[in-house]
Amino acid sequence: MTKFRLLSTALAALTFTTLAPLAHADLSEGAHQFKSDVKTAGKETGHAIANGARAVGHGAKRAGHAVAHGAKSAGHAIAHTTSNGYHATKQWVKDKT
Repeated sequence: MTKFRLLSTALAALTFTTLAPLAHADLSEGAHQFKSDVKTAGKETGHAIANGARAVGHGAKRAGHAVAHGAKSAGHAIAHTTSNGYHATKQWVKDKT
């Protein structure tokens, strides 16, 4: 019985000694793959956030330009109307005198 126990212990030790580097290599490879996946996910998330921020910025810029264009057009319309009123008044005064 003791020889069997000694033989099984020796066989178990030999098996663990042989398989330990393989287990370590497999664990190391899994950790490297996990790290690579996390880095890729982080980069993709960062790029998505940056693209969203750019889209918001471009939209705000377009809205600002539209408001400015509207204000400029309104100002020009008022100036044109004022000029027409001035010339009409000038012509009326000239006709009456």
